[in-house]
Amino acid sequence: MAKQRHITERTTRGRAEISDPRVLRALAHPLRWSLIDLLALEGTATATRCAEVLGESQATCSFHLRQLAKYGVVVQASSASKRERPWKLKLVDQAWSSVQPTQAGSLAAAELSQVVAEREMARLLAWVRTRHLYPEPWQQASTVSATLVWLTAEELEDLSRRLVELTAEVGERFASRASDQAARPAEALPVRLLAAGYPLPAPEPAHPRRPNRG
Repeated sequence: MAKQRHITERTTRGRAEISDPRVLRALAHPLRWSLIDLLALEGTATATRCAEVLGESQATCSFHLRQLAKYGVVVQASSASKRERPWKLKLVDQAWSSVQPTQAGSLAAAELSQVVAEREMARLLAWVRTRHLYPEPWQQASTVSATLVWLTAEELEDLSRRLVELTAEVGERFASRASDQAARPAEALPVRLLAAGYPLPAPEPAHPRRPNRG
């Protein structure tokens, strides 16, 4: 039996930091993130259940779950059934640095970051389109905000660290609700917290200048 590859070199507040390029590449797949999200919401799920929710075949879900297990992201959960075992997340929260020790690692991290960013933006846009369907208290409680500030790289790094720590603290505070449905208030819904800070790209002219022909 092949030895399971380690997915992290260190953890902070229960957050796994992924550094293995093979794991970064393995996670750069939208369906695998859908499986991760479903397991985070339901606690455990079989490949059949994943197929029902995600609209994929049972064989496809089973394959990708096995790939996630190969890289230590999910594990099989205990079950009385001998026909099909459910899966659960090994680590609920994952993180990675955009700067890796090798070029291959940095390229894999960039590919993974693009997949995750596209997924997050799609979900945010879905909320914006459908927020009117939610009760007014939920509409008022939600927020999408942005601001422009001038920062040094060191200041942005410090701010990013504090944002990560804040979201990690919130995750720890309500961690019991992820695995124990009885711990969730009746009116609770799954909520996505998204934080980002990045330098803006230099603006480009809408119409490139034509060469001066004299």
